[in-house]
Amino acid sequence: MLKGIITLLIFQFLGGCIATLFSLLVPGPVIGMVLLLIFLMIRGSSFKSLDDVVSLHLRYLPLLFIPAAMGVITQVDIISKEFWAILISLVFGTIISLALSSKLMDYLITKKENKQK
Repeated sequence: MLKGIITLLIFQFLGGCIATLFSLLVPGPVIGMVLLLIFLMIRGSSFKSLDDVVSLHLRYLPLLFIPAAMGVITQVDIISKEFWAILISLVFGTIISLALSSKLMDYLITKKENKQK
């Protein structure tokens, strides 16, 4: 499954690089999907780990991406007015959640190690 995730990330990265390098209006992930399609057509088939990752993502795609994209599209004027507040809250929220998650993982790993002894 890790091989599949890495494959998707590589093609998304390549698409992003191409979109940035040539200043294209098409988003990088879309270009990456086209590159992945071309790769799979040349290869002739997919591989199991990629199939597993793709089926997992496709199962939850409507829940994760479509509502968020629609919210952004319909609220562009509000987002542009509150851009800095949104950006600052996203940055600090991410930092806080990463710090708390790392502390929780550290605690759980320590607890598991103590239990095994």
